Amino acid sequence: MTSRYNHPDISAYRMRFSQIATMMRLPLAESAEGLDIAFVGVPFDAGTYVRPGARLGPAQIREMSRFLRNSNPATLVQPFELCQIADLGDAPVNTMNTERTLKEIKDFFADLAKKGVVPLALGGDHTIPYLILEGMKSGGFLTKPVGLVQFDAHADVLTSDSDVFDGEEINHGTFVRLAIEKGLVDPKRSVQLGLRGGQYSPDANRFAADAGVRMIYQHAFDELGMAATIQEIRRVTGEGPVYLTIDVDGLDPSICPGTGYPEPGGFTMREMQAILRGLRGIDLIGGDVSEVSPPFDPSGMTALNAAHLLFEMLCLAAERVAVKKGRLPQPEVTQPNKR
Repeated sequence: MTSRYNHPDISAYRMRFSQIATMMRLPLAESAEGLDIAFVGVPFDAGTYVRPGARLGPAQIREMSRFLRNSNPATLVQPFELCQIADLGDAPVNTMNTERTLKEIKDFFADLAKKGVVPLALGGDHTIPYLILEGMKSGGFLTKPVGLVQFDAHADVLTSDSDVFDGEEINHGTFVRLAIEKGLVDPKRSVQLGLRGGQYSPDANRFAADAGVRMIYQHAFDELGMAATIQEIRRVTGEGPVYLTIDVDGLDPSICPGTGYPEPGGFTMREMQAILRGLRGIDLIGGDVSEVSPPFDPSGMTALNAAHLLFEMLCLAAERVAVKKGRLPQPEVTQPNKR
């Protein structure tokens, strides 16, 4: 029986090393019309200030996504049986004109929002969640501040007057502060995980703490444990809409070395997958995996892990969309065992 939805061209007997690499070898759509969920590359890294290269991330993530398959072994979710999904290519980027690029990226995601499409973005540096959320708001998809789940070694709440940024307001170290100040994100429904590494001062992350963000530093995660962490994320985010963002420096650089600002002591892929699978049923309205920088990992392992994380996001989003559209009942949520 032929499915009414797009399916990735990755069956067991297909030569997945051939043909053009779209995300999971899905169709490359010319328009978002009729889509429930869209993969979108955002090859932008003008917001990074140490080691650029994330503009090459979307291409390598797509290439490594050839290894993915279409059914989640832990949750049994089959996203391509639930929703119409495609790769929309890349948002417009002009490396010679940052100001225009910022506007065009916002406009691109505003158009998706107007069509009711859930975006899953392939970064790009970690400026892009701010641009995506701005676009979703102007496109009418966001009517109030949303919850945020952020996996990241850094809180991204630095001020624009920092000497590091030379007065530039929009960059990969300020997106959370901007999103809160602009009313895109509700700090009291937001959780940051994986925070670690040295800071410029003991007060470097005070903005997030004072705003009410639930900050789970990596050493605190070690004490809290997996099940309690999942429960805490669900408690804080509640039942409202949530945006999910993953900076790959939230993972340990032994498994994700290809990033601009690696910090030792991060999450393993096993921990990340378990946490994401524990978030089934949250009202996921968009997400991204950012800061994959291929020049620092020619092996492609960082991009491979990013592709797998995007698949976990896709499973969460597809199940939620299917529930909202009456294609599925609300899934029964089971918590993993404590350590």
